[in-house]
Amino acid sequence: MFEYFPDEILLHVFEYFNIRDLHQSFYGLNSRLNALICSKKNLSLVFSSPDEMDSSFSDVFATYIAKLVVDHSSYIDYEAFSSLHSLILNSPSDDQLEQICYCKFPYLIHLEFGIMSNTLLYRTLYEVLHSEQFPCLETCIFHHETNVVSLNRYRQIWSNSSTLRTVWLSSVDLSLRSDNGLINREKILSTNVMHLNLKRLDICCTSDGPSICEIDHFLQQMPNLEKFNIASNEIYYSYEFLRQLASTLRRRLIYLAEFSCELLCVMTIEELEQLSQLHTCFKRIQYESKYGGQCIRLFTK
Repeated sequence: MFEYFPDEILLHVFEYFNIRDLHQSFYGLNSRLNALICSKKNLSLVFSSPDEMDSSFSDVFATYIAKLVVDHSSYIDYEAFSSLHSLILNSPSDDQLEQICYCKFPYLIHLEFGIMSNTLLYRTLYEVLHSEQFPCLETCIFHHETNVVSLNRYRQIWSNSSTLRTVWLSSVDLSLRSDNGLINREKILSTNVMHLNLKRLDICCTSDGPSICEIDHFLQQMPNLEKFNIASNEIYYSYEFLRQLASTLRRRLIYLAEFSCELLCVMTIEELEQLSQLHTCFKRIQYESKYGGQCIRLFTK
């Protein structure tokens, strides 16, 4: 019966099947169906368990997969997926992260990590930002906690532009303190890996950071940023912090066109009135009194 349908009709029918169902139902029936299935572009694949990865499927389709979502923490042979543009690890494990650090991803644009421990997160953050294994990487997302607002905001940003280059750190403490024993601070601040493709950096921070020194370090690695956003509801910033931040932005980001923030601060009215003079991109900053005048909320729309 299929032999009487034109290729266009069959390809339309195939859109209602995921690639694994196509393989099980149609692949191997005849050479025409094989060719049509293999002609599909930008294939997506979700692995919910390690049992779903069988050798017959991998041998045929691994090189055609553009987006891979892994919902388990077992071993994955990433090198088999040579055409990956998007990799999402919802439950990353030590083994998976170690594999990533040793594999080359020549076409990977989007890299996303699900919930992980503090130790694993810091190590992964360090490895990714200082790795040369991702020459085309444009977006990298770390989900440190179940933050629906942050996740939805990120997905809205990503869906609006296929060329957006972003690092989105969802509620990550970027202070990288030397007393946490997770990362050698001197090594981090002396590493020189440039991310020239990155055009936007969004940071949502917790508790103790980042400091101006660490912000300066990250921005030094991303000199072509055009948009920078920093948000926190746990830290009370001072006018001096904003003054130093403005100086860092002028020195590191000569292409910066938009600065956004959502910060709590303690400063005088005189200092608030001087904010717009610190940096041309600070003119968008608005403010309001919070908690009965105990602090000031700085924000941009």
